[in-house]
Amino acid sequence: MKDYYQILGLARGATDKEIKEAYRRLAKKYHPDVNKGEKAAEEKFKEISEAYNVLSDAKQRQQYDMFGAGPFGGAGAGPGGFGGGRGFDFRGFQGGTNAGDLGDLFNELFNMGGVRRGPVHQEWRGYGAQTETVNGQDTFTDIEIPFLDAIEGTERTLSIKRGDDVERITVKIPAGVDNGSKVRVAGKGQPGFGGGKPGDLFLHVRVTPHSQFWREDADIYTEVPITVYDAVLGASVAVPTLKGSANMKIPAGTSSGQKFRLAGLGAPTLEKKGKRGDQYAIIQIVPPKGIKADLRKAFEEVASRYPYRPTEE
Repeated sequence: MKDYYQILGLARGATDKEIKEAYRRLAKKYHPDVNKGEKAAEEKFKEISEAYNVLSDAKQRQQYDMFGAGPFGGAGAGPGGFGGGRGFDFRGFQGGTNAGDLGDLFNELFNMGGVRRGPVHQEWRGYGAQTETVNGQDTFTDIEIPFLDAIEGTERTLSIKRGDDVERITVKIPAGVDNGSKVRVAGKGQPGFGGGKPGDLFLHVRVTPHSQFWREDADIYTEVPITVYDAVLGASVAVPTLKGSANMKIPAGTSSGQKFRLAGLGAPTLEKKGKRGDQYAIIQIVPPKGIKADLRKAFEEVASRYPYRPTEE
C-alpha cells in the first residue's frame, strides 16, 4: 500500500504548511520540464502529485488516515473506492421483512464517497408498492489541468456515463481554480426516476505544478536569480510573470531571499470577479562559478579593503 506521507518525506502529524513545502521542494526536483526524457523522474513526479492531491485536501486526508490508499488508487475502484459500475441491485431482496433495511445499509455505504446513491426505490421494499419520484444521483470525477490553464480558465470535453449511455460533455473551468477546487455542472449527473430531477456532475480539480511558478491562494511566487554585482549596486532585472517578462528595479544592498511585490499580477480570485492576487519575486543571489585568478584577486582586494560581517551590522 502506498504511504503518501513517506513519499513526501513527512511524519503522519505533518502540518498543512509542511505538506505544501515538501511538495514544492520535490515537485521542483522531479518536474518533467527539469528532467526531460527521464522516465523514472516522470513516475516519481506523478507519485508526488498523487500524494499531495490527497494530503492537501482535508476530507481526502481524513479518509486516507482512516482507510489507507485504497479509495484513491485501488485497481478497479471508482470514485470513492467502491467500484465504478452501476449501483447494487436491491431488487433481489424483495419480499423479505428486512429488505428495506438492507437496502438502506447499502445506500449508506455508497453515500460515503463517489456517486451518491439516491433513496431506495419504493418498489424494491416489497411487492405491490407504488413507484415514487426519485432524484438522480450526483456524479464525481477528477480532472487534471496545467497550472496556466487553471489561472486563466479553460474548457475540457469529458466522457461521462449517465444511466446506460456515455455522453460527451464540454465543461468550462473558470479562471482562478486551484488544486482541490470543485466545479459543479448542474444537471449532468445521473438521470432521475419517475420524473425526478437529474443529479449534478462535480469535478475535483487537480493542477499540474509549474516549473517556474507556485501559488498560495491567489498570490503567485517565483524565484529570481541575480548577480552579486546587482545585489550590491542595484539593478533593473527581468522577472517572469504569467503575462510574460516584466522589468523590476531592485535597490542597492538587496539580500538573498528578499521579496518584492508586483501588484495585480497574481491569479484571478473566484470570490471576486475581476480581482487578481499579487506576484512576489524572491531574490536569489548567485555568485560567479569558476572565477579566474584575476577576478579572484580583485575580490580579495575588495574584501581586504572593505571588510564587513553581516552579524555585526
